[in-house]
Parts: sequence; C-alpha cells; structure tokens
Amino acid sequence: MKEFKKVDYTKYKDKYDEDVKLKLHTSPADIDVETMRAYIYGYTFTDKYAEGILPDELSMDYWAYESEDVADEEYEEFNLQSLEDFEKEVMDSVTNGTIDMYDVSTVQERRILEAIDSTGDGKTPETALCVIDVGQEYEYISRVFPYSELRQLKQSVCNGIDCLEFEPAYGVDRIYFDIGRRFEVGYPGIDEHLNLNDDDNNP
Repeated sequence: MKEFKKVDYTKYKDKYDEDVKLKLHTSPADIDVETMRAYIYGYTFTDKYAEGILPDELSMDYWAYESEDVADEEYEEFNLQSLEDFEKEVMDSVTNGTIDMYDVSTVQERRILEAIDSTGDGKTPETALCVIDVGQEYEYISRVFPYSELRQLKQSVCNGIDCLEFEPAYGVDRIYFDIGRRFEVGYPGIDEHLNLNDDDNNP
C-alpha cells in the first residue's frame, strides 16, 4: 500500500531555500523527498508565486527539454552524470524487486514526481495529489501514465480539489489533484469576485 503524507502548508512557510535550485542543477541525486517538498510547497509563500510566476526548476517539462537540448560541453557532461544517476536508481529498483513507475529521463523530473507522489494517491478528494500549478497535473499524468493514453472527458473543481475524469483505461477513470493553495493565494489578473472553487463556474 502506498504511503503518503498530506501537505501542511503552515510547516513550509519559512522553508523555501534558493540553494535547492542550485542543487537541482549540480547534484539533484542528493536531494531527498522532504527537501524537495519544502522547496515546492515553501515556494507558495514567495512574492513571485503570488504574482503567478513558477520557476523553470519546478517544471518537469523544463528538465526534459534541457536534457534533449544540450547547449555546451559542460552542460552535456552534467546531463550525462544525471542520466547515470537516474539509470542507477532504476537498476537499484530492479535489484530490490520494486518497479520503476516513472517515465522520466532526468533525476530532476524524478525528484519533483517523488515529492508530489508523497502527498497522496490521487484516488479520492481526501487523498488528492498536492500540486501548486495546474501545469504540474498534466506533467505528472504524462510521466506516471505514459502508455495508458488517458483520454480526458471532464474536469471539475470543488473546494480546491481538481478532478480529472478519463475514459477508463488501465484501471484509471479519474485522478484528484489538490490545487487549493493556488486558489488561496489567488491568480493575478482574475476578478477577485470570481469564485474558482465553485463547480458552477466549471461546466
């Protein structure tokens, strides 16, 4: 049975550490799940998050694209080292009899996924996966269910929980994401009177 720990944002209010951003570029394999959780969820207390800005380092797609588009020899050497770390993790999972559940090409993608996965299983509103940006929902799905070809039928939001419904495939017909922190902080430029947590506004 999957183990997870729901996010208590009050514990991450002063935990955002810019040094983790540098570590993601230099030694991502050394970052543990709790450090990554603090980096992701602590970021929601920054002014930039309030302005609607999500740093590249918190995007799985960013790391995937960077690994494909090597700019110079120094960065290429870094990516190769990251790939070696990634391959070692996969081999360790095989050796230990566990199954690698992520379709990723970089350690950075894996670290973000592990942090999100540690917050829930996505099967019910109560155990929704905690994300801080809608884009993270689709990045998560594309890496955890890469071959399932999930076809989305409906999306609804209620009390900060985003429910994505799909045509049943591989035992999956819906996934719940907790996007409540984004609603709590607000979306810049959106009328403050618009209730984004009301299903009536999401036909």
